[in-house]
Amino acid sequence: MLQQLDVQEREPDTLYDSSDAVAVRRIRRVPILVCATLVALGDLAGILILTQSLVAIIQFTAEAAWSAAFGSVLIWLLVTHSLQLYDKSSLLGALRTQLIKSAVPIGLAVLLVLALTPNALPVAGQSSKLVVATVGALAWVWSLRVIWQRCAQSLLRHGQCLDRALLLTGTAEDASALSEYLERDTMGEVRVVAVARIPVRRGTPSFEWVENLIRMGSVDRVFVAGFSGFIDDTNVLLRRLSRLAVDVTLMPDLAGIEAPALHVDRIGPRPVVDVNRAPLSSIDAALKRVEDLLILVAALPLFAFVALVVAIAIKLDSPGPVFFRQWRAGFHDQRFRMWKFRTMYHDMRDDGSARQTGPTDNRVTRVGRILRKTSLDELPQLLNVLKGDMSIVGPRPHALAMTTIGQPMHEVVVDYPSRHRVKPGITGWAQVSGCRGEVDTAEKLHRRVMLDCYYIEHWSLGFDLWIILRTIGNLLFARDAY
Repeated sequence: MLQQLDVQEREPDTLYDSSDAVAVRRIRRVPILVCATLVALGDLAGILILTQSLVAIIQFTAEAAWSAAFGSVLIWLLVTHSLQLYDKSSLLGALRTQLIKSAVPIGLAVLLVLALTPNALPVAGQSSKLVVATVGALAWVWSLRVIWQRCAQSLLRHGQCLDRALLLTGTAEDASALSEYLERDTMGEVRVVAVARIPVRRGTPSFEWVENLIRMGSVDRVFVAGFSGFIDDTNVLLRRLSRLAVDVTLMPDLAGIEAPALHVDRIGPRPVVDVNRAPLSSIDAALKRVEDLLILVAALPLFAFVALVVAIAIKLDSPGPVFFRQWRAGFHDQRFRMWKFRTMYHDMRDDGSARQTGPTDNRVTRVGRILRKTSLDELPQLLNVLKGDMSIVGPRPHALAMTTIGQPMHEVVVDYPSRHRVKPGITGWAQVSGCRGEVDTAEKLHRRVMLDCYYIEHWSLGFDLWIILRTIGNLLFARDAY
């Protein structure tokens, strides 16, 4: 469990507190995910209404009408993905750009309907109605963008924000001025919820305080400024922040900093450098959650049948419970209880996984060996997916007491905590790439961490589906599972 933070909730007045307890402002965020969902549903409704209107005007057959509707939805999905219509940066971009992008699926839907028209004569006679329907659909999707922008501007004016920021500075003198500068020159999009010294010595917040504040979800972005006299400490801070799902931005002087510059931007006239990004935006995380739930619903009937058969086999094979639960490390190192089918003799179980399971482990039952070989012992983790602790695809969660070459994993591979920037998964890129079985050498652990980080940095829905297909293939021809 996370340690209790020494954080005081108070009204947004004085931001800097030189004591160990740092004041944290409570500021509401603009609900980007909710707004993006409403705009997306509005766009989809507009496209479907347009398609059905055109179909009625041209008098399609029922089969052609269904083809047009299906094609329009497919076009909308493809355009949404390619143009990132509902991404945060798109929704907050220039209104003119939003209007142009939102017109693309409308135009393609009209072209699709025309392409499905078997005879051009009805189209020529109804051209004015087709134009009115198209203009009406454009007016609808454009009005959604205008309303969204007006609502967002109103919420920002009334104290809400897009990003809650933690400002870390080398000295306290310019803290207040920097926080006011950030809020003023971002037009309220960024609100500084806490200001603290860069963790360097006694009397300043610890690295753990900063990390736990992020893990609690109180901060969306970290700004680091005034670090010219604290280069070594800043580099340590940046390395630790790179293992968390948070945006990190430097406000230069850049001399001596070793972190790569992902993006250089400006806040007002002042240059800022992004050195870390959360791997999934709120919209990406929502899409991944929808993907998990859809797969879960599809797999539920099969899971129920297989679970019943496996449960009977386990009870007949050896005394003890059907299920085994164990504490694992999840998103941002938060602990959760992971479900599995029991594969070991109950009186020989290892609740902490201090000893890894080997190919000739005498603790594994006969049924347990089959379950491990086929990975059926992992099926109950669908309950963890339903609860939200896990995802279908992601880095595999390791037991808290698990070690490699007799050392904690984060001591063997420095980047090991970077695996926890997303939810753990039932399967993952490392598993389908051959990393199954014991992690008994530093090389094996390093390869798993490397593959997990690759997945996190290149995540997409398509990548998830590819891993799921690879998993099914691997289960049919598994060689190194035990």
